[in-house]
Amino acid sequence: MKTLLTIRNILIAIPLLILLVALSYALPQVDVVRAVGVEIKRVDASDSASGQQRTRDVYQLQMETPDGEPRVYRNEDNYLYGKFDSANLQAQVQSLATDKQLVALRHYGWRITWFSAFPNALKAWPVEPGYRHIPVFNTLVLLGLAALGFFGVRRVRRATQSRGETRRLRDAERAERDAKAAREAEAAARQSREAQRKDISDIDHFLNSGSDKKD
Repeated sequence: MKTLLTIRNILIAIPLLILLVALSYALPQVDVVRAVGVEIKRVDASDSASGQQRTRDVYQLQMETPDGEPRVYRNEDNYLYGKFDSANLQAQVQSLATDKQLVALRHYGWRITWFSAFPNALKAWPVEPGYRHIPVFNTLVLLGLAALGFFGVRRVRRATQSRGETRRLRDAERAERDAKAAREAEAAARQSREAQRKDISDIDHFLNSGSDKKD
């Protein structure tokens, strides 16, 4: 039983972990940073169709935290997030970097140093010191997912209870049929024993009657 519970918990935990990782990567986040500069890097990449090497330009935004910690973001279009103005964002950040303006920068993704992966910037706007961003969109998304999970679990639980009730009714009907069959078998066996006793009694009566006539 404990093994089954452990397997069930693992099967539940794996999708939840995958969902949390996906949300951590995909949900937009806002960093309050200071604009420092911009950069255009030439990156060599292989074309999967032809296998040839081609060069493309990658926009990068160079920022730093109020404490002076460097932050680098890539700046690429992403249709899923409705971002089509990477060049405009590049020019905007370059203008803000002139005065090292404090900005709120919305982005998604992770910074993974080993793979030279950078979060992708979506939008930037100037803010005042002490600005705190309220993640309204992320809160609504998480509440929606929580509601979907709640109703999903509730529906599964109801379906499980319904199947359990149906199973209990089938078991009760089967037990009743078995009990009825047992009663019928017992009644038939009792009738058979009574018939045998009657036959034996009739034979004894017949034999005793014959002995009385001879005497």
